[in-house]
Amino acid sequence: MRERRYCVIGAGYAGLGIAKAFIDAGLDYDHFEATDHVGGNWAHGVYDSTTMISSKQASAYSDYPMPDDYPMFCSAAQMRAYLQDYADHFGVTPRISFNTEVTETTPIDATGMAGWTVRLDSGEVRRYAAVVVANGHYWALNIPTYPGQFTGKQIHSKRYRNPSDVEGRRVLVVGAGNSGCDLAVESANAFGSADLSMRTGYWFIPKTMWGVPVSSLDQIWAPRFVQKAAFKAALMVTVGAYERYGLPKPGHDLFDKDVTVNSTMPYAVLHGKVKTRPEIKRFDGRTVHFVDGSSGEYDTILWATGFRTAFPFLAPDLLEWHNGQPLLYQHVVPPRLANLYFFGNVAPRAGAGKLITEGARLITKIALIQGEVPVPLSNLLAKIRKPQSTMLAGQSELLLDIAVLRRLINTYTAIDRAALGLPSQTIPVLPRNPLTEKRMSLPKPNPARPAVVTGASSGIGTALAENLAARGYSLILVARRKQRLDELAVRLRTGHGVNIEVIACDLSDAESRAKLATDLGGREIAILCNNAGSATYGRLVDMDPDAERDQVSLNVNAVHDLTLAVLPGMIARRSGAILITGSTAGNQPSPNNATYSASKAFANTFAESLHGELAGIGVTCSLLAPGPVRTEFAEAAGIPSLESLLPGYLWVSAEDAAKTAIAGLADGRRRIVPGLFAKAQTAGAALTPSRLSNPVLRAVYGRL
Repeated sequence: MRERRYCVIGAGYAGLGIAKAFIDAGLDYDHFEATDHVGGNWAHGVYDSTTMISSKQASAYSDYPMPDDYPMFCSAAQMRAYLQDYADHFGVTPRISFNTEVTETTPIDATGMAGWTVRLDSGEVRRYAAVVVANGHYWALNIPTYPGQFTGKQIHSKRYRNPSDVEGRRVLVVGAGNSGCDLAVESANAFGSADLSMRTGYWFIPKTMWGVPVSSLDQIWAPRFVQKAAFKAALMVTVGAYERYGLPKPGHDLFDKDVTVNSTMPYAVLHGKVKTRPEIKRFDGRTVHFVDGSSGEYDTILWATGFRTAFPFLAPDLLEWHNGQPLLYQHVVPPRLANLYFFGNVAPRAGAGKLITEGARLITKIALIQGEVPVPLSNLLAKIRKPQSTMLAGQSELLLDIAVLRRLINTYTAIDRAALGLPSQTIPVLPRNPLTEKRMSLPKPNPARPAVVTGASSGIGTALAENLAARGYSLILVARRKQRLDELAVRLRTGHGVNIEVIACDLSDAESRAKLATDLGGREIAILCNNAGSATYGRLVDMDPDAERDQVSLNVNAVHDLTLAVLPGMIARRSGAILITGSTAGNQPSPNNATYSASKAFANTFAESLHGELAGIGVTCSLLAPGPVRTEFAEAAGIPSLESLLPGYLWVSAEDAAKTAIAGLADGRRRIVPGLFAKAQTAGAALTPSRLSNPVLRAVYGRL
């Protein structure tokens, strides 16, 4: 009989997250922590002056915000209190066996399909369906060796608490990572000066840029190369060349290795408080010789040289290793094995809170599915991508990894057993390759199940109608201008032989909108294109209040009401697609365009939220977020000069926008952004603080 109980090893940052996810899923589990307190490294392995390098928003679990009175960068004591509060609030603490060490974890069969045995330090052996390893990677000290012997005091950064731990006043810190720079600056402040040995140059990044935490600049919709270019440009403006501070030039490209987030280190060097040294060559008593021929006398060496990844309770040959790190699929699943999961064994560039929450939920789902499948899911993952050993990644990259793996799980469907080396009957499992297969397809054209296009009388709406008609869909065209709709209907019937129904409706009017929603709710709608919208430009106080209210009704209420009208039927049929036209204007505040940008912010987030809710049930919702598109939009808004603000080549035609939109909708994409300029706008909005973008947008829209 298969085991039903699960095991969690470690009650640190990641371990608490997976325990809470297990509780939410109603799973029975045992939780072991070798120490006497929750919090892992935060409880037992940081120095007194430690503060977060990521903001409290980026560091908090996404289902449990940090207290409002916490500063932007909280202290170690505050982080410990937060983790304890989290564990207490969700009932995790009572289920933890403290001061209990796992000494051995062994698969019951060759791959772990039958479960795992866990031996405790008491000698007791228990059996589990699966084991989650969340013991962290900040405990196996890494201290390099050099010829000779140092006769002064040596302390690893994990054992250091404050300057009272230092012997004498001559301090050498080895390693220029986050801890190394903190200890060098702290020692310099305590003893007047300190030396810092580094084998190579590092990228030093301040905690904030323009008052914005750098952790908030790592966004999932900004590709890595965009983030890298933006960070380099920002560093050149805010920090300048490192050589000017007396720091060596970085020996690697940005993000290829861990960055050092420290706002004070370059200035400590510039003020002569911290002196940089190259790599150590050898020791001679209290004399340290460096590879450049220089030397120095020291009383204490602080080793800020990191940690080795180790799992002493697992047999070394159970895992595959590369450069001292285990090979894992998506940082979680080891090759060849089942029911063994690693969690928290990464070093994200930004905060880990959201990663832990999302990753824990995903591991829970994987563990449940693995219990239904007769072979290791790792066998399938092996056919999709290679396992990796990298620990360092951006929060955005890791969230994308989670999204890819979630897509695998959410599209859990039948595939040939042959793909997993089994007999020919089919089993429920994952798609062969979700990275190359289309994740979603549009419902097949059916005269009894029309597609609806609002705002169909011009621009993108007309182009959407033409594209769908060319694909064979019957259409319901909605707009205020009936004559234009009639003309379009004739053209589409003649050109494509499809059924066309025209509904003249002012969607800003509540009564008309409610009537249409009732009508559509009683039909089987295949596709809904919520495209109608309007805009105004200028100071809000100068606008016509009634026109502003109508704009909100059209851009927000109509989108919401029509979606609610057709969505229940789509879900019941497990078939349907919704396209919501937002805008790049909804990506950031836009002075002199307040109502429009705010209403499009609703459309953007509403569409993307629905996309997540509907995953895996046969219905999709995509956001169309265009930038400049050649339509009658500017004239309708009373600003024909709008198009003159940008060169012609930056504008996209309505036809191209619609073509991109329908293709993206068919592919099940979350956000569809037509045109390179709009993509650049999207990335720029994610990386540019509002305090910089607001004056620019106020000036641009003010010209209108």
